Amino acid sequence: MKRHGGQAGLRDIRPVTFWLLVAAVIGVRCLIGWLQMAYVWVDGAPLDDELMFRAAVSIREGNWLGGYDWLTLSKHMFFAIWLAFCNLVGLPYLVAGQFLVCLSSLAASFAVRPLLKRRLHQLLLFVLLAFQPATTAAFTLRVYRDNIFPSLCMLFFAGMCGYALRVHSPLKKGLPWLLLAGVGLATAWLCREDGIWLLPFALVGGVVLAILAILEQKTLAQRCKRIAVLLVPFGVLAAGIGAYSGMNQAVYGVFTVSDFSSGSFSEAMGAMNRVKPQQWKPLVSVPQEVRQELYQAVPLLQPLEYWLEEDADLQNSYRNPGLHDYQAGSFYWAIRKAAWMEGVYESPQTADRYWSQVAEQINQLCDTGALPSQGGKRVGTTPPFRMEYLVPVLQETVASLWHTITFQDCQPYMTIRSIGQVEDLAVWEDFLHQKTNHAAAAGQDAPYYNSVQKMVFGALELVRYAYVALLVVGLVLAVVLQVQKAMALAKSKATLGDWLPWILLLGLLGMALMRCAMIAFMEVAAFQIGTYVMYLSTVHPLLVLYSGVSILSVWRNEHWQNS
Repeated sequence: MKRHGGQAGLRDIRPVTFWLLVAAVIGVRCLIGWLQMAYVWVDGAPLDDELMFRAAVSIREGNWLGGYDWLTLSKHMFFAIWLAFCNLVGLPYLVAGQFLVCLSSLAASFAVRPLLKRRLHQLLLFVLLAFQPATTAAFTLRVYRDNIFPSLCMLFFAGMCGYALRVHSPLKKGLPWLLLAGVGLATAWLCREDGIWLLPFALVGGVVLAILAILEQKTLAQRCKRIAVLLVPFGVLAAGIGAYSGMNQAVYGVFTVSDFSSGSFSEAMGAMNRVKPQQWKPLVSVPQEVRQELYQAVPLLQPLEYWLEEDADLQNSYRNPGLHDYQAGSFYWAIRKAAWMEGVYESPQTADRYWSQVAEQINQLCDTGALPSQGGKRVGTTPPFRMEYLVPVLQETVASLWHTITFQDCQPYMTIRSIGQVEDLAVWEDFLHQKTNHAAAAGQDAPYYNSVQKMVFGALELVRYAYVALLVVGLVLAVVLQVQKAMALAKSKATLGDWLPWILLLGLLGMALMRCAMIAFMEVAAFQIGTYVMYLSTVHPLLVLYSGVSILSVWRNEHWQNS
């Protein structure tokens, strides 16, 4: 049995034992997915779950994302591709999600292998990642993209970490990790409009590794080769975006992933957000006074006035009665629907021309001073940052971090039943190969769960309580170890290569905090729905990975370099 220095008296588990236990964990996780039930609200989530489901059905029928309307290109739709794939191979929806959780967790545990001494430590890290409570939380039971988004992000982080910790090994050992990082980056990018949040880790990591190559490689050819391979994740990302956009070009005549994240609608929304109101209203990016100015100054927007200001159905659906206006997180949906009512979305080309002209006219009016402007040209649906948001965003960031550390709202079952006619729910169940929780408990409006399900859910709740204690203590200990290691490295006058594991772990913690801050800003400036675990679900695995690796590893440079 192979032994490691410093623990020569401790026997490690055998490879066959390791893989048998991994298989057992995967089996348990898939069983949990099979016992859980999907939550569906037929006709209740046209912008979210239903949009993804309809697109998935259309993909299976060979019609890509379906007929064109105001919603077709509104979101990144990789999740619909995932649903169609699961249907094709016959995998139950929730079981497939749990399998992906296990796959990403296993990839992460192998990625940091150079920092861990024993297979037992790798197995423990895998179990900690695979069973963290957010992976079975109620939001994952929706037929929505956040069921898989955290796992896709973890594949990216695993790939980047895997290469960085093997940077002193031959390229053939590091290249597969860069490819994995690219796959994770591309699929996460195509899954959510905010997939761009992964880029800082890729860019900063790439710069650090490029500097390391310049410092440590002996010849110019070796340096160029090591720097060139760092472009692999970005190449895979470009290929993914190109292939997806190419499908949209072939079917709809528009080369784009989503007109929310790029293209003319994004430009038009950025231009509207640029117009400065006389009186700022929190949560409202384009207030009524600005809209009235736009109706007068931009003739193309005049037909939308009736729908946005008078139509009862549109206002009941998207206007916030408490604000007496459209808040930022719903205005872009309202104006898209108003434009659809006016025939703007007759075709992708008419929509593209319309919003391009709107953006051009508003920006021109702002540039000439005909409309008051708050800054230069903008692109995107995100409201502009204001100093008034700073304190609330910081407060919400702290609240979000605590919400995550304590695994709040991570109960493994829905407390409300699926809504819809039996025959409509049957269509969803047939496509997903997954039961919905539409049956009611006797004499109640709550979902019915059998005794086995209740027992499993109870056990998962106990696991959640254990994770709360472990992560609170583990995160504090990990930060303390991080500081101690920094002091030791500084005293020893360590090289950049010696600092690399430390930088990597700090990056994981930084990305967790960055995600909390991003969601905090959107909550304060646009959503106002309360701290919501679904948007924070990428933070849980990062904190578990950071804490687990920090505590289980000893960060000895000679160990990870030669592993």
